[in-house]
Amino acid sequence: MRSAAGLDDVRIHDLRHTFASEAVMGGENLTMAGKILGHTQTQTTARYAHLADDPLQSASERIATSLKQAMGR
Repeated sequence: MRSAAGLDDVRIHDLRHTFASEAVMGGENLTMAGKILGHTQTQTTARYAHLADDPLQSASERIATSLKQAMGR
């Protein structure tokens, strides 16, 4: 089945990692992503969810903007 789809080098484990990463980068928290994947420990999901630099930068900027507004600047 993987061969027919041209995915010989893709494992189900790879898909789970990709799913977790996309979920978290899309705004889901680790708890929700973990529940979807059937994880009982958030630490397991954290290992699965590899975040790209752009979402980390965006999150940092959103938080900084929010703090700046809260301080009246």
